Amino acid sequence: MTILPKDLFCSDEAPQADAAIVCGSSDAEELQQRTAAAVQLLLAGKTGLLLLCAGGRGGSQTESDEATQMLSLAEQAGARSQQIISVPGAGEISEIARECGKLLKQDVRLSSIRSLWLVSSAWHMLRVRIVMKHRLPRQLKLFCHPTAAGITAANWMKQPRGRALAENEIRLIDKLLKNGYSLK
Repeated sequence: MTILPKDLFCSDEAPQADAAIVCGSSDAEELQQRTAAAVQLLLAGKTGLLLLCAGGRGGSQTESDEATQMLSLAEQAGARSQQIISVPGAGEISEIARECGKLLKQDVRLSSIRSLWLVSSAWHMLRVRIVMKHRLPRQLKLFCHPTAAGITAANWMKQPRGRALAENEIRLIDKLLKNGYSLK
């Protein structure tokens, strides 16, 4: 199956989910956008818990710096500390999925979770959904909530960075599909 750039941008409507997995980023602007999008879900009553997933990805920030920044951004935007869990050891999307899966199975506080928002940049959503569906417990219902700012379905073709991100995502998704992951 051929993935087209337009296929990258997925978003779901849902009244609410039990928690939101928020993907970190080594890019400070994207980190802020992703965290803000998650807090908007929280403040709108669409979730009650944020799982902040930060990690070193070869950028300028260390894992602890990124985690601290996400926590600070979330609290500044209106989230309370009891509404936030920092997911340890998260990094690339496959590591985020593995660590979230472990946490959801092992942490008794999370045993009632049946649905999750996946929060990331719009250009990143399809890969996030593919990996999360493959790695998280199958009974979980997943909803995509992309950021409204940054590179989106409406503007990705208009800028070189957007085109480059789309091309790279397609390459990474094709690699996942060749390794047994599924779009379904």
